Parts: sequence; C-alpha cells; structure tokens
Amino acid sequence: MTRLFHTADLHLGLKFTRGGYTPALRERLVARRIECLRGMVAIARERACDVFVIAGDLFDTPRVPKSLVREAATILAAFEGVVVVLPGNHDYAQEEDPLWPGFVDALGERHHLLRRETPCDLRDQGIPLVIFPGVCGSRHSQTHAVGWVPEALAELDLPDEVRRIGVAHGSLEGLSPDFEGDYFPMKRKELEASGLDLWLLGHTHIRYPDLEEFTNHRILYPATPEPDGFDCRHEGYALILELGPDGSVRGESVRTGSFKFHTLTKILRNEADLEALKTSLTTSGPDRDLVKLSLSGRLAGDLYDTRGEWIAELEKSVLYLETDLAGLQREISAADIGREYTIGSFPHRLLGGLAESMEDADALQLAWELVKEARS
Repeated sequence: MTRLFHTADLHLGLKFTRGGYTPALRERLVARRIECLRGMVAIARERACDVFVIAGDLFDTPRVPKSLVREAATILAAFEGVVVVLPGNHDYAQEEDPLWPGFVDALGERHHLLRRETPCDLRDQGIPLVIFPGVCGSRHSQTHAVGWVPEALAELDLPDEVRRIGVAHGSLEGLSPDFEGDYFPMKRKELEASGLDLWLLGHTHIRYPDLEEFTNHRILYPATPEPDGFDCRHEGYALILELGPDGSVRGESVRTGSFKFHTLTKILRNEADLEALKTSLTTSGPDRDLVKLSLSGRLAGDLYDTRGEWIAELEKSVLYLETDLAGLQREISAADIGREYTIGSFPHRLLGGLAESMEDADALQLAWELVKEARS
C-alpha cells in the first residue's frame, strides 16, 4: 500500500488587499497560509504518507518574495517522504522563470518539481508510482495540459503493480466555474480514458467528491487547504489517499484550515430577531470567524436608532465583521408622525392614514421619505 497526501491551491503570497481588513488582520491572514503548509507536512508525517503532492498554485503569483519561496521549500524539504510539486496557472512555469529555480535549490534533490511533460518515476526511491504531470506554462489556456499522457503511458509498458498517477491543474467540465474555458479545461471522459489509475487535480477550490471518506473515486480535487475569502464556504481540506497494489483507492478528507468565512443574510423585525442574531454570532470564534452580514427588515425606532451600538457589540463576537445595512429601515410609527408634523396638516393626514391601515409598510416608507425630501 502507498499513502499519498494531496493538496493544491494554497496561494502563498496572497495579499488580501480587497475588503476592509485592518493591516493587522491582513498580516494574520497572510501568515496563516505558510502556517497551513507547515501543518499539512506535519499531518502527512503523522499519517506516514509516502508522497506529498501539490497539484498547482502553491504560490499566488510567480513573483512572490524570495524569502517566502525559500521558507516554503525548506518546510517541504523536511518531509521524510517524497514531495512532488506541480506549477499551476497562478505560479506557472516560464522560460525565464523568477520563481521555480530558487525553489528547487532550496527543496533538494530528493524531491520533484514537475515542470516538463515527462513521466516522473518514483520507483528508484522505493515507491511503486509513476506520475504524469499536466504542467501549466501560462495563466490561461483553452487547452488542457494532459494530452500527451496516453502516448507516453503506452511507451513505458509498466508492470501491473506500478500505479499510474496523473497530477494536473485546471477546470473540470460540469464541476468548475470556467464558463469561457480559459483555465486548462479537462473533460471527465478524457481523464477516465487516459489509462491512469488516479487523477490528482488542483484549481477548483472545493473538494471533489464532497465526502469525508470514499473508495475508488479516480478524479479528485482536495479543496483549498486554507479558506481565502467569502466565496469559500468550507473550512479548508486536503486528502489522504491509500493506493492498494490492486489499484484500489481509499480516500479521507482531513481538515487543514484555521479561518472560516461566513456570509449571512438576516431579516430583523423586532427585538427577538436581534437577540437571535446576537446569539448566533456569539457561537462564532472571535479568533477564527470572518462574517459578512446583510441585514434587511424594519425595526422600531429605539432599536434602529441604536444600530451602531449593537453592531459594535456584534463585532466583539467575531474576528472580522462586514455589514450591509442597505435593506434595514426604521419602522415609522404614529408617534414618529406626530413628532414631525402638525396634527391636521396634509403630511400628518397622509402619513397617519397609511400608518393606520398597516397594509403597506413600503408605501408608508416611500411617502415618509418623499414628504421629508419635499420639506428640505
């Protein structure tokens, strides 16, 4: 049995400049990614993995700081088994390459950077695997990088006990959101017909299959190991795979992330709704959870007018809170109308009539705003 650790899309060097993060939080998000790599190597060591596979986008760009490149390579070089790294579409291989030569120097001869269309044979290192890489040589491509594999496999005439593993980076038809076909698009039927035992893929940041454990799935995405934004709705995963001598596959998804991004949409109508919101956020982690909160509905004057205070209270429950209050409005009461307008005046009669009917709060809100605008 051969045991593999499969990860991809760590994007070391991602700067997190979008959004309203404070400089201190940005630093934490950036630093966590290299900590995640160190943690994955530790998991692979603890689980006695033979090969550590990175299926592309270890780095966010080809021009990350050289110190980060050396640090990542040094972490991987300490792995007792064999490390196999594939350039992805973010850290693609180039003819005049600013990234990978320095990485290879720090990684050491025992490990492998898959930067050429040639099989990587691990049998000399005591591992019955031959790896067939789909190397990204650009940021975008409307053609996948694995078309050479079937012919190369036929030429090798490998023994039955040697496992044939594809490692590629790109979109998969029917799974990945690649509507224009710009990210090395692959088709399931082509991969299945390639003659390989297993495909370890990167690029799509969700896990596939979306299972905690599985057997004999042959096309795999591990998910990004550390969540990187509000479009990431999972907690960060990698895969541990056991390959039997008969070609069987058993997989286990392991959690590797630390931060968790949440997108919440809530309707507030009264104090009970507000208290329920507070309770839901207090179960979050003030050192872990980042929340984008969209609020709508109508609140009584005192609750609406103190929204700044209770939002500040909510912020203490999470690491980061981003709020959208565009849909939240102040409930207009008869007392509000009486304070603003003279009894018997046209605005008082108009707004008072709408308030009494209680049938169309939107009409009352619109009338209130129009009357206030006319007064200004």
